[in-house]
Amino acid sequence: MSSNIHDDNIAPGTVRLIDANGELNVKHSAGHGDIVLVPTPSDDPEDPLNWTKKRKLLQTACMVVYTVMMVFPSAAVYSVAKPISTSTGISITTINRGTGVMFLLYGWSTIFWQAVALQYGKRPVYLVSAAASVVVMAVAPMCRSSGTYLAIRIIQGFFGGPVESLCEISMTDIWFAHERPLYIALYGVSLGASGKLAPVFSAFINSGMGWEWTLWWCAIGIGIAFIFCLFLMEETNYDRRTTHSSLSSSQASLEVVGDSTLFTSEKDAAKDGVHVSDPASLDDKKHSEDHNPIDPAAAEVGQIAYPRKTYWQKLSVVDKKRPNRMLDIMVAPFKFFRFPCVVFAGAMYGLQGLVYPGILNATASVTYTNSYYHFSSDAVGFAYFAAVVGMIIGSIWVTLAGPWLVIKLARRRGGISEPEDILWLFTASFIVVPFALILWGVGSTYHVHWFGLVFAQAILAISSTLCLSTAIQYATSAYRDLSGELITTIILIRNTLSFAINYGINPWIEAMGTRNTFITAAVIAFVLNGTMFLIIPYGRRLREHSARRYWTYVEKARAKGLGH
Repeated sequence: MSSNIHDDNIAPGTVRLIDANGELNVKHSAGHGDIVLVPTPSDDPEDPLNWTKKRKLLQTACMVVYTVMMVFPSAAVYSVAKPISTSTGISITTINRGTGVMFLLYGWSTIFWQAVALQYGKRPVYLVSAAASVVVMAVAPMCRSSGTYLAIRIIQGFFGGPVESLCEISMTDIWFAHERPLYIALYGVSLGASGKLAPVFSAFINSGMGWEWTLWWCAIGIGIAFIFCLFLMEETNYDRRTTHSSLSSSQASLEVVGDSTLFTSEKDAAKDGVHVSDPASLDDKKHSEDHNPIDPAAAEVGQIAYPRKTYWQKLSVVDKKRPNRMLDIMVAPFKFFRFPCVVFAGAMYGLQGLVYPGILNATASVTYTNSYYHFSSDAVGFAYFAAVVGMIIGSIWVTLAGPWLVIKLARRRGGISEPEDILWLFTASFIVVPFALILWGVGSTYHVHWFGLVFAQAILAISSTLCLSTAIQYATSAYRDLSGELITTIILIRNTLSFAINYGINPWIEAMGTRNTFITAAVIAFVLNGTMFLIIPYGRRLREHSARRYWTYVEKARAKGLGH
């Protein structure tokens, strides 16, 4: 029977998540007996999918600490832009453009960092990123001309790149498909919370210690994250080999794309002469025999003795040697610009997470401190706290509603889960983003009460927070086997959009005025967010059309030892 055959009529990402009758001979969740484990874990206890809950949570904590400390510097200047401009003579336009080029490098540097991480290990990339960022933030206050300010923001963006794409992949390394909405949402909360809290803290630090210390405290925080990760973070790269079986067509069989494995019921497997008690584990055992020392005594009785890592082995900064594949990894993200679902996810991530909040943030410091509202530095910090409240609401919404929604819709379809299910969470963005932009732009023009502006920040933060995990969850669920590459594609789209808005927002406002700029932005947001109502019903068809091309990429990646 041939292997490595995929049914091009089955959409990538369509999986059997629920095995209600227990008829499939696959691995199930211990907590929910009818939930199928996707991807299928190997028998190796050092497989990150097989780590204990405590070990997984500790790794997740490392991701959260790294994310929070690395994101703080990117948003710290929002509430102190005017003090920086007054002290250094750097214009507000240059400061906003500095934010734009920083986010541009955050995105495009992921091409390099993702390749290094998959080739040499994720752990060393995190450590190098944090160590270099400590130095960058320590010298940043000394850059007091436009040229040096832009240069340090470029360097900051380059070394901060891993926080944009690598953390999501690290989460998917250790959590199963039904768990990922929760833990990717936790990453999203960390990303959103730090971005919203940074202006609050920097406003107070500026008031008591000066704007320079807003950046020096960021350096201290990143240093703490470096030490935390140095002693507690593990490597999550794992070369998982999957089994592809060509089985006869039956209603019981379904391709589980996340693991590239065709599962079938025992009854249908018997009819085809195939034994599927645990196909993935058989291949993993063979892989283990090729790469790990095996206990001869255990081998005699048909058992595989997998080596366990010591504490110091877990903290090694050198991952296993692999054939050099850097160029293949760096080129791979550009292939996904041909996949509409990935482009949609990247656009939603960029628009909701950075573009719409970026339009508001670019005008916040000037608006709050103008002659009408006349906020002090501390008051600006308090105003940004509204975004923190919105972030909390948004995180609760996506953390609780995400997993519930995915499982509920899968049960309704008899166990079949579609990636588009998670997109229903975008309904909140469709409603609140245009309202928030109009409230801010029109309200500030006609001097609405300051609470109206604060409220606009809060509800916009709801959308930007929930989109962080929703867009990523959608894309990685649709094309799970190459999620490492497509995450980079998403970040390239997201951060290029951020660069564009930060570079062009001031000329846009100068040309149209604050009121008309925000009205136009609200209309654009309403139209673009409305595309979710096209993707939800037609997303599967788009994935079916891309299936042949996708599986061709997967096979080529597997042949070179790539793929997630």
